[in-house]
Amino acid sequence: MDRRLRTRAALLAALVAAGCARKEAARRPEAPETTRVAAPLPPAPPPKPKPHYRAVKLSGDHELTELENALGAHRFSLFLKVNRVDLGHVRDCDTLAVPDTTLDSLDLAPFPLQLASTAGVPKLVLVSLRVQAFAAYENGKLVRWGPVSSGKKATPTPAGLYHTNWKAKQRYSTVDDSWLLKWCVNIEVHEGISLHEYELPGRPASHSCVRLSGDDAEWVYGWVDQWKLDDRQKLAAPGTPVLVFGDYAWGERAPWKKLGDDPLAATVSEGELSEPLRLVVPAVASGDSAVAPGTAAPGTAAPADTAKSAT
Repeated sequence: MDRRLRTRAALLAALVAAGCARKEAARRPEAPETTRVAAPLPPAPPPKPKPHYRAVKLSGDHELTELENALGAHRFSLFLKVNRVDLGHVRDCDTLAVPDTTLDSLDLAPFPLQLASTAGVPKLVLVSLRVQAFAAYENGKLVRWGPVSSGKKATPTPAGLYHTNWKAKQRYSTVDDSWLLKWCVNIEVHEGISLHEYELPGRPASHSCVRLSGDDAEWVYGWVDQWKLDDRQKLAAPGTPVLVFGDYAWGERAPWKKLGDDPLAATVSEGELSEPLRLVVPAVASGDSAVAPGTAAPGTAAPADTAKSAT
């Protein structure tokens, strides 16, 4: 009898202990989950293929026509782009670089395909004076690039951070009223510095403006955002940031003329961009502009190169 009582007592004690343990577990907070796997990072973009170029010298129109026929219209346009020249001036070039026929425009870009530091900037235009090219980025991703002709040595394009102001499909230059400037995007109203279509002779040749090819100028005109003015025609918000940077090496062989020997000669590295880009992100966040708030819209100022409207 005593054995049965002892057994029942032991079972009762065990049940009581188990119940207390369950209550204690219910009162304790759940232990943090330590086995959960972090979400994988998005894959890095594939590396840009390294382009290759062959150097050519054209002795006349016949050789140029043969090259154009061999490349086809699209690849011939890429050929002109990498040589920073338009069709009207290509015959004047001593050495030209013909890119791989397997590569397309962004593959041949002298700029990085992505700029992580500008991922929060909706739109950004870069203009490299050293390699005479522009790049357009959307949230840090390269969407377009092309050749430019910046200011000649006597009238250089000043480096710095600008913003797009007003646009005009065409304006006459005040330097010479026979110069019709199409797809004009002003970036500095006091000096009249603009992005616009005009001749590309394969070297800096402008009166401080940034010349673009016809198709690039039209694209930039439609892509960038203008400034916003208040009801008193004063600046309320700047337009798309435009960063002009670097130095052109006057008296030296142009970088793109070396592509046949060094396919990366005209490349703008992320290291080269790190210092200039310090101007961009803080300025965009604060709304600062190269055109100070309170600047009047065109009509009250006299831009040096873009004040006279075309008819």
